[in-house]
Amino acid sequence: MSPGSSAPQVQPSCLGLWREENDRLVRQWRQVVAQDSGQPLKQQAAHHALEQFRGLLHRLQGLPSALSVLPLELTVLANTLTLGVGLAQRFMKDHASDIQQGLERVLNAQGVPLPQSGDLWKIIFQSPFLPSEMLCPLHHLVGLQGAIWLTDNHPGDLTMLLCTVMNSQYKESGVPLPELTEDLLSLLSVWDPPAEELDAPLTLQDARSLKEVLLTAAAFHQGLREFHAGNLPLALSSLQKAAFGLCPRPVLAQVHTALGACHRKMGHPQRALLHLLEALKAGAGQGPPLLEAARLYRQLGHTTAELDSLKLLVEALSIPHSSRPPLFPIGVELVITPPSSASSLYCGTQSQAKHLLASRCLQTGRNEEAVEQYLDLLASLLDGPLTRKLWLRQGEPRLRPALSSAPSLSGNPSEHLFCLLWASAAHLLQGQAHAGLGARREALEEFSRCLDLLFRMQPLHRDVDQGAGGNVDQGLSGDVISSHEDEFPSEVCLPMKILQRLKSVTLISRGLEWVAEGQDARALRDFLLGVQVCPGDRNASLHLLHVLWRLERKEEAVALYQRLEAQANQQQEDSEGFLPQYLESFMNWIRITDQESFMQELRKSLQRHPCP
Repeated sequence: MSPGSSAPQVQPSCLGLWREENDRLVRQWRQVVAQDSGQPLKQQAAHHALEQFRGLLHRLQGLPSALSVLPLELTVLANTLTLGVGLAQRFMKDHASDIQQGLERVLNAQGVPLPQSGDLWKIIFQSPFLPSEMLCPLHHLVGLQGAIWLTDNHPGDLTMLLCTVMNSQYKESGVPLPELTEDLLSLLSVWDPPAEELDAPLTLQDARSLKEVLLTAAAFHQGLREFHAGNLPLALSSLQKAAFGLCPRPVLAQVHTALGACHRKMGHPQRALLHLLEALKAGAGQGPPLLEAARLYRQLGHTTAELDSLKLLVEALSIPHSSRPPLFPIGVELVITPPSSASSLYCGTQSQAKHLLASRCLQTGRNEEAVEQYLDLLASLLDGPLTRKLWLRQGEPRLRPALSSAPSLSGNPSEHLFCLLWASAAHLLQGQAHAGLGARREALEEFSRCLDLLFRMQPLHRDVDQGAGGNVDQGLSGDVISSHEDEFPSEVCLPMKILQRLKSVTLISRGLEWVAEGQDARALRDFLLGVQVCPGDRNASLHLLHVLWRLERKEEAVALYQRLEAQANQQQEDSEGFLPQYLESFMNWIRITDQESFMQELRKSLQRHPCP
């Protein structure tokens, strides 16, 4: 007895009616697409069609699974998923669960018990009782499953599935099986989904169309992985394959931006520039190519062109991001996920771009322009939607009330902390810009404003701001800072470490201005607080040592000098590693450029004038 022979037989009239309903829905949807109606009408029609497909699928799956019905059932499942993914503009867990349920019904129809664990795809394709009519809808589901895995960054799962599928294909055809590689792009290239028969149920998107989508998306993903791994020739090869695939304009812009970054790192600036121009011509998502152009010009030493690119980046990020309309059929855009903050294609927010522009103006000696840019950045932070919620009012020295009054920000303390750190950083960098212009009074005011914000923030872990410097905050803010480890998630640990470093850097920066003003006593207080706030900061200790010696407090200077000498050969904590990239310029401002020469000078001075 063949598998499924004992299953209830579906009346041909019912099967024919269901088939007609599927084909009618597909034809109606094709007419909607052909009419090129507006997005609201198309979206409304898509919702209506999706509900009808779901109703048909529910009726089919309400019966015991049967081999005679499964080709239609799997086709309806694929059509339902195609519309559902297009409307949602992404793949979801429910879509993977729907495919899993479809595979389980195939096994039930074959009389195969469901395994406790294992690859259902492999069991199905290795079955000797697989009707040829089911191959086309199964390959269709293979394409949809592959899109889900690529979106979830699981290319290895798709590689194994394609090996299983092609092993089955060659076995049935009797053609000798070629040596299969584990390279996903090669497997996708040789994957040959069967063509739809003329009398088969109609589909909204066939397996061969999905294959081209997967091939382009996989080439793009693989190119980015190789690029971030430093394998530039392999990255270039994969990205070029993506560029010649089914690339809509937004994806083409990303591909050319990645190719430009690849050529820049390979030392081909002209080729990089050509690809970045192509990315800009695509007209979508101009932020990433503009940022990459700024990197290229900086590498070439073309400062003016670099700053111009950053200004264009700020303007590009000021344009509101329009929502993407539903995509029908499934395209490459839905399989390519938005770049993460670690990706070379991530261009950040407008505030980050403004900060980068201001920072580069300061680093290249354009101090007046840097001041203007920092003022613009500070104004944008003050005028932003977080100003009631994130700025600490007089008499509210703790961070907790500000957090509890901001339910609209999803209750994420890390976001609040980073915004406060950015505001503090703006004051600090503005102060450094004023100092560079010789405007010491303005610089001191900005440093003091920064410290006022920083010392009002409440540390969340005892080992961050307490310990050696635990009483420093009390002296400056007039409020004892306590730990609330049970009230905040662990994700705020990083910003609090940045807070620790920012306090030290700002105190040192203000202390240097006091030194320039000839007020060594005030400078001493700031340097001492800097050491207490961040005990591992060698810069603060060196500045403190210098001013102690100048104030003739030689016993204290000798004790600090001996401690620094004892630590010189020990592995020091990399406290600067707590600073993110956008804060790197702080360290150049306060660092004693030749620490060894400074220590030697003090050593000789001690020999000439030993302490009693």
